[in-house]
Parts: sequence; C-alpha cells; structure tokens
Amino acid sequence: MKYAAIALLAVIPALADWRWEGREEAREAMAEARRARCEARREVAQARREVRREMASANREWRNEARQARAEFAREMARFREEMRDAARSWRY
Repeated sequence: MKYAAIALLAVIPALADWRWEGREEAREAMAEARRARCEARREVAQARREVRREMASANREWRNEARQARAEFAREMARFREEMRDAARSWRY
C-alpha cells in the first residue's frame, strides 16, 4: 500500500502537467478560431462595403441617364410644339 501511495504521488503531478498542456493547446486552438472568425468578418464587411459602393455608383449613373432622357424628351417635345405652331401658321396664311 505504501508503494502504491508513493506511485500515485509520483504520477499525479505528471497527469496534472499533461492536462495543463492539453488546456494550453485547446486555448491556442480557440484563439486561432477567433482570429479566423474575425478575419472572415472583416472580409464580409469589406465585400458589403464594395457592393454598397457599386450599388450607389449604379444608382447615380441610372439617375443621371434618366435625367438626361427627360431633358432630351422635353427638348424634343418643345421642338415638336414649335413645328406644329409653324405648320398651323403657314396653313392659315
């Protein structure tokens, strides 16, 4: 019995050290997972910013083209009205 107690006293610190090393490896793995998750979040945020920037640019371009189309339509309609007035005047006289 005495030898068993001495053997346990010799083995327990080794087991405790083994468990401690396992904890350190687990902590390192968790830290690496956290870093990878943060990197993924940064990449997703960057991709979202790029998409928003592209959407805003496309929206500005669309508004510009629509404004130009309205202006062109207004010019054409004014020209048409002027031609119709001239045609009506020349037909009357």
